Amino acid sequence: MFTPPRRKLTPQTSAGYAAVHFAMWLHVQLAGTRFAELAPKLNPWQRWFLIHALELNPDGSYRFKTVLLWVARQNGKTFIAALLILFRMFVDGDAQIIGVAQKLATAKKTWEHAQHIIDAIPRLQQERGGFSNTNGELWFELTGGQRYWVDSADNGGRGLTFDLVFVDEILKHKTFKAWSALSKTTAARRRSQLIAASNAGDMEAIVQRHLHKMAMDAIESGDTETTIGLFWWSPPPGMPLDSPEAWAYSNPSMNYNLPQENLAAYWVSDPAPVFASEVGNVFVDSATGGPFQPGKWAAGFDRLSKRADGAPVYICIEVSHNREMAYIGFAAERADGAAHVGIMAKAPGTDWIIPWLTSPDRTFTPAAITFQTNGAPVSSLVADFKAADLDVTEWGGPDLGRATGMILDGVNLGRVFHRAQPVLDVPAGAAVMKALGNAYVIDRIKSPGDAAPLSAVTGAHWLLKNPPEAPEPRIRTLKRRPRG
Repeated sequence: MFTPPRRKLTPQTSAGYAAVHFAMWLHVQLAGTRFAELAPKLNPWQRWFLIHALELNPDGSYRFKTVLLWVARQNGKTFIAALLILFRMFVDGDAQIIGVAQKLATAKKTWEHAQHIIDAIPRLQQERGGFSNTNGELWFELTGGQRYWVDSADNGGRGLTFDLVFVDEILKHKTFKAWSALSKTTAARRRSQLIAASNAGDMEAIVQRHLHKMAMDAIESGDTETTIGLFWWSPPPGMPLDSPEAWAYSNPSMNYNLPQENLAAYWVSDPAPVFASEVGNVFVDSATGGPFQPGKWAAGFDRLSKRADGAPVYICIEVSHNREMAYIGFAAERADGAAHVGIMAKAPGTDWIIPWLTSPDRTFTPAAITFQTNGAPVSSLVADFKAADLDVTEWGGPDLGRATGMILDGVNLGRVFHRAQPVLDVPAGAAVMKALGNAYVIDRIKSPGDAAPLSAVTGAHWLLKNPPEAPEPRIRTLKRRPRG
């Protein structure tokens, strides 16, 4: 989906042709050196984008004052941004530029990439000017006065004017405070542009969704006077995201410098809303649909599913975020080697758990027990389990994210089976994930309903795949008596 040009695009009607030529020059300068990766050969979509985004008015100014680039992650947005910035600084004139993101570290990636290119090419390096990294100011400039600032979105640009503003990861903007301030910094510049780049966000991407709607309204109404240009790589509406054909729509760099097998791995391991947003590049409501790929949890239903005869049973205790209910999830190996999971007990409160586990009515002895021993509602049970002399395998830290990845892999690849249990089926179809470092975990608070049953099964499945080591037998060493 894109905003159509007003007229045929040629080297006279689009500065994009000059930008493509500049990119080719950078590539040639670095080809065969250890810096070659800084300026790769442009992919077709990048050339097309530059030509369309840099469309010119008859007076030589840029048609689009706001450019929206929506493309899936890892497709080359950082290089395109660095290229556009260097083009404006070295080729297009006396440019004052700022790059921002919600986090300064994100904004600095493009800023540093641009500097690495300059330092690797002597012709560009000789035009290096001043540099500042003091008193909160972070910028570098050329000898001609062109300057590139970098800052966080909330702080950037106040009191200054710019020819180019690059906003990275605009899906992180949940209010208009930063955007409103940044958009005013280009008002006094005749050839200014504000470029926002990101993959499609969720319901909290307030600013991105607003700009997207404005651009879509202009496209659908045939408004040729619009100054908002939308360039959105995404599958056709309703197309399932489970095939390379769908991925190719939103990942135009696929099989150029983005391996298809990487996307296939993300499809297996990412929560479904995350994959839809970051790889499928479609706008999603992260509060619905559940963490698994569409239809995969239902595909794991097997009314005859059971553990293999004599197979050990691993359990995980979980408590709802408001402490109303507690659950005991289990996982065991089936005869076919797949995992059988479910909820074996649930009741209000937590005082029933230890009596239930230690009751003589139990027909099995758990091979191991786990729960989150720190930072979770269930963590209050640590002392009770210790007093009851019940060993607990600690579940926490990086293992929380690993466990989520393992249950996602198992369900999406058809290696986890379950019977019909509404208490588990509901959160499996609606639970929300949240980031924990570079991994994901179930968000018990923001998930609709109670996600604790799914968390209990996740922990039990993790324990099944990572059983505790059996304790080594203790050996007494006896002193030998002297003979004679």
